[in-house]
Amino acid sequence: MKMIKIHAPATSANVGPGYDIFALALHEPYDEIEISLNDSGRITIEIENNIENIPTEVRDNSAGLAALELLERNGIDQGVHINILKRMPSGGGLGTTGASAAGVIFGLNKLLNLNLTTNEMIDCARKGEVASGGSPHADNVAAALLGGFVLVKSYNPIDVLKLDMPDVPVVLAAIRKSQRSTRGFITYEIGQEKLKEQMARCSRVIHAIHTKDMSEFGMAINVDYIHEHVRGAAIPNYWDTKKRILNSGAFGCTISGGGSSVIAFCPKEKQSEIAQIMEESFSDNPHFVKVIQTFSSNVGIRVAR
Repeated sequence: MKMIKIHAPATSANVGPGYDIFALALHEPYDEIEISLNDSGRITIEIENNIENIPTEVRDNSAGLAALELLERNGIDQGVHINILKRMPSGGGLGTTGASAAGVIFGLNKLLNLNLTTNEMIDCARKGEVASGGSPHADNVAAALLGGFVLVKSYNPIDVLKLDMPDVPVVLAAIRKSQRSTRGFITYEIGQEKLKEQMARCSRVIHAIHTKDMSEFGMAINVDYIHEHVRGAAIPNYWDTKKRILNSGAFGCTISGGGSSVIAFCPKEKQSEIAQIMEESFSDNPHFVKVIQTFSSNVGIRVAR
């Protein structure tokens, strides 16, 4: 096999209190990625519908950097061409760079018959995230690869657990960041009481998924002391809108990934109402893209048919 085409889904990382350790896959949107082998000895990248001017230089692109990591790690001299058809808005906390990195690792693992373990693929793919955010975080790439809800149990060595969760309705206001990354503004000095609350809420999230209690899940993700106050400050109307969404009957609402997208989990009958609230609150933001109604998904990257 010399070519493979896959679908790589959007993901939402951090998921409330789980900074860099929690993420979940979404049913839609997704990007299409085609990976082909050749004899050039080089990695080349082509991006269709590239309205955000995503770089195609190998070391500046998450897919290219992940592919380079895999080939170097396994001592392989192989030409690879990567074609990405963008169907997801980039730069807004939808895990698009992680989807590209994970998708290429998934495809190359099959094309080259490497038989890598899940954790080995995640470890390679997360290196691609350095191209966009400077940090090799594993949450987005793991959720894209595995689907469902993922928990990064360890970073050294990398060890990820997938948990299946109900197909809960999701409303997502896709908003691009006004700057490349906000990681540099986040401090981890949150104090003893907030640290204990953060840890308790992480435990509460996992318990809610095990018991399939989405109301409990929503309450658990509604508070974060590490990144939400930093990234929320960069989203006009965020706190008032979050309050309106919760008062309308959502299970929970938080910032998706590195922002500036906002994600809410809700009963199916509340999905349209919450989508309207987001449209009213965020559509005047110059970085607003659109409101997406979708579901969480236990299916990750898959071969396109």
